[in-house]
Amino acid sequence: MVIYRKKLYPELEKSDFDKHIVPILKYVADNLSVHSSDHMRNMETFKDRELYPYHNPCRMIAKNILDKVWDSKMDKHLVEPQSFKKVICELFSQIAFSYLIRCFAEQIKKLPRGSMNSKSMYDNYTQNLMDTKFKEFAGIYPVIWGRCNNLLENRAIALKNTIHLTQKHRLEIEKTFKISSSSRIVSVETGGDTHNNGSSVSIITFEQGEKLVFKPRSVSGELGYSNFIREINQFISQKMPSITVVDFGSYGFTSFGEINQEKKDMFQAGRLACLMYLLNASDMHYSNILWTNEGPLPIDLETLFHPSRIRTGIPESKRSAYRALEKSVYGTGVLPISLGKKSSNGTVDVGFTGIRDQNSVSPFRTFDIKDGFSSNIKVVWKKQTVDNDLSTDSNLEAVIHERCDQIIDGFSNFFMDILRQKELFIKSVLKSFSNTKLRYIHNMTYRYEQLLRILTDAEPSRNMDTAHALLSRLGILSMTSDVNLVISECKQIWNGDIPYFSIDFQGTEVSCGNNVVSSIAISPKSEFISKMENLTKDELNKQIKLIRLAFVAKLADPHVDGNINIEETKFIEKERHKELDIARNKDTLKNREIISWFTNSLTTTLLDDRYEHLPKTWIGPVARFGSQGWTPGVLGYDLYSGRVGPALALAVAGKILSNDAALKVSYDVFEKSAEILEGKNYELRNLLLSGIGAFSGVSGLLWTLYAAGDVIGNKKWKDVAVNSWPILHHSLDVEDNNFFDMITGKSGSIVMRYHMQKDFKLSNDMIDKCISNAYSKINVNDAKTTSGLAHGYSQLLWFFAVVNQNQEKSEIKRVIQEIDSIICNKYINDGGIIETYKDGGKEEHVSSSWCNGLAGILIAYHEAYKSGVLPRESVLNIIEQLKRISISRIPVLCHGSLGIVEALQYVSESFPEETAEILLEINSTFCSPEFIFDYYKNGKGRYPLSPGLMAGQSGALLHLCKYINPEIKISPLTLDI
Repeated sequence: MVIYRKKLYPELEKSDFDKHIVPILKYVADNLSVHSSDHMRNMETFKDRELYPYHNPCRMIAKNILDKVWDSKMDKHLVEPQSFKKVICELFSQIAFSYLIRCFAEQIKKLPRGSMNSKSMYDNYTQNLMDTKFKEFAGIYPVIWGRCNNLLENRAIALKNTIHLTQKHRLEIEKTFKISSSSRIVSVETGGDTHNNGSSVSIITFEQGEKLVFKPRSVSGELGYSNFIREINQFISQKMPSITVVDFGSYGFTSFGEINQEKKDMFQAGRLACLMYLLNASDMHYSNILWTNEGPLPIDLETLFHPSRIRTGIPESKRSAYRALEKSVYGTGVLPISLGKKSSNGTVDVGFTGIRDQNSVSPFRTFDIKDGFSSNIKVVWKKQTVDNDLSTDSNLEAVIHERCDQIIDGFSNFFMDILRQKELFIKSVLKSFSNTKLRYIHNMTYRYEQLLRILTDAEPSRNMDTAHALLSRLGILSMTSDVNLVISECKQIWNGDIPYFSIDFQGTEVSCGNNVVSSIAISPKSEFISKMENLTKDELNKQIKLIRLAFVAKLADPHVDGNINIEETKFIEKERHKELDIARNKDTLKNREIISWFTNSLTTTLLDDRYEHLPKTWIGPVARFGSQGWTPGVLGYDLYSGRVGPALALAVAGKILSNDAALKVSYDVFEKSAEILEGKNYELRNLLLSGIGAFSGVSGLLWTLYAAGDVIGNKKWKDVAVNSWPILHHSLDVEDNNFFDMITGKSGSIVMRYHMQKDFKLSNDMIDKCISNAYSKINVNDAKTTSGLAHGYSQLLWFFAVVNQNQEKSEIKRVIQEIDSIICNKYINDGGIIETYKDGGKEEHVSSSWCNGLAGILIAYHEAYKSGVLPRESVLNIIEQLKRISISRIPVLCHGSLGIVEALQYVSESFPEETAEILLEINSTFCSPEFIFDYYKNGKGRYPLSPGLMAGQSGALLHLCKYINPEIKISPLTLDI
């Protein structure tokens, strides 16, 4: 019996295990066992040349299964029966290898070596496996032996059925597909996922070269789509292609689409993207649509009208951001979409219109065999050499923007086509799809594949309890879903299949085969009608924004630099300041209009979280696992690009404009956040999973909650924020290699607490650990360590300077001085400018930004000056450097002109004269309200599309509010409140 073990269920507490996993375990323990029919028949062992380790034993297994199932009467339907069966045996051999290799590798290492070398041991072991017909092996690893043989037998039966059903309908096939009924079969390719007892889509090749696709499931989706396309081609502006289909109820045949990659027409792809969006399609990735001479051709239509994920308990909000994204054009799979995982530094673009080339390697690791033909065999995870950097290639950027514009043109063209003839479109859908059976996808296929692979490890291969425990982890993916779905998933995975569920277009019952396992609240038909009834031109603009966001996801942050002219005379400086003051007063009304534009942009795009009781949010670019690029998503609670940044900016704007709508949004986000923090409930546990980081974790929520409370005058929010720090910092002294990282580490979190909690003090022991951690980082002498504030040495300088201002210690002063020495001696180039990277020697290694450049370094040195450790000249030196270099023209806080101005304004409190000239120039050029407004209103990059604070609209809004009211001191760059 499986009991709760944290090692097996690290994500769960005991109460979660009892509630969500125990019911599943009870089912699998009672119902999912293994049995293997008679062991291998009396067969000759194989002595052929092996192409991979244990090839011959796997051939023996495969041939045994095929001989057991094969019906010799089918030979007459094949051109070369023996050659055909040899190919199938090789396929089955590879499946057996993938299931059994880790057990082979384990068992051989446990054998006594004697006088044999590793190669002889391998030969002896493989021969013994075949001579004993795997009897001993099957006894040690009964779970995998039974599952593997069952899977192969199911695959063989499914293959036999494919041939039988093809021959049964040869007259219909000849009539529809023009393939002679006398033409024999050359091959049956079955390389895809298996469902329902080993069945899979097969490509059948006949002796004249004709190809036909057999689908062992209802093809009513393909048939309905084919009929539907014929209907709408009568009234849309440009005709669309479809496949030919013959439906026989529980299975059917379709034409084989001939691919022509040279016919990539992004305008037509945009039109198809719009159609898939209107039909609530899902999973329309690159392998389910083909480029053909007639245009993009969908070949797998089972996921049209895909229902929302089945959930139990609290109903999902109708205005859920997750639901909006799921039912958007991005949710169809036609647009670029990066698939990846947290533990792997890589992604692969699986979207139909995505960029895929020789570097498109799956981030999901596969096996690598080392010393395979020996007793020293090692089965290891293959290391992926994926370059995950965002693209800085200007040519690729041009291609991406061109593709994006063409997709948008095609999408808009089709959208307006249908909007003008909406009733006719609805009628065509209802007529064509009325009797369609569709697929319901509960979890992404790759999650099932991962579990199938894990179950082939040696431990679950021999131990039933371990196998059942791993299988029950499916429940973790569905803690808010119907447990019957999970039980069905377990049963199908145990059988070696990818789980498959179906639903009728007009129904609500979700089935597996003939068994109803769950239900949805609203039928696919009703959901489609609701979408069409609410379709307006406003929706077009929302979808265009998502299209742009999907395409720019892999492009690097733009760093467009520009030069400013600093007048040297004090007279000109004073006169210009007078002019700017006059302009500031004169244009206050216009500036307020610009602030209103940003405020309206944020308030009108607000959506609910999954449930109405949670803080509201937005859709925008979301960082993938911290550093793997950006993707359209629902904004979390992080300070960098999450929902709390826009909520804080709206609190400030709401006060300035007396805008009730803005204040209401801010109140919703922070009041509900305060309730989560106070209640310490399930939502808080989920929230804490994001970590401590100042800009990526919960610390940013506490800081913004306190700041918003200060702006609005809500003492409760401030108290909750301060009182929540102990929850976050209970493990502050835990060893952390990422401690000195402004975005994800704990150092920024500690500084936030200093600013919010005036009586906060680090323990002396903790300070000593921080110092020790700093010297460890210094002594590593890593060439990749930058000089910057976000991730480099200036982070250490800034952190210890702030700590020293609150808890002065001589040891801290020494650390600050040593870091200053490193920056001055190793990061300054021949022109006297601090570079981002050590010994960079190139002009592009000089940056003006807050995150990695001089603006952030300036803040760090100013704190060290305020702390009394570094001299005034060290700050003046950096100010002068900023005057000499090109600065970013992009109006964002993180790595743009807004961050530079904010840094200079902060330092100007101590250095007013020295910063006046450069501030005047930037404020009247790259940071003027007009420049900012024009950039965000007309820009096509990621920043104008983002509601976020550090690199998006709310950062610009906060800056503009401070522009007309300099008394506002809130700064996410200095963490002042």
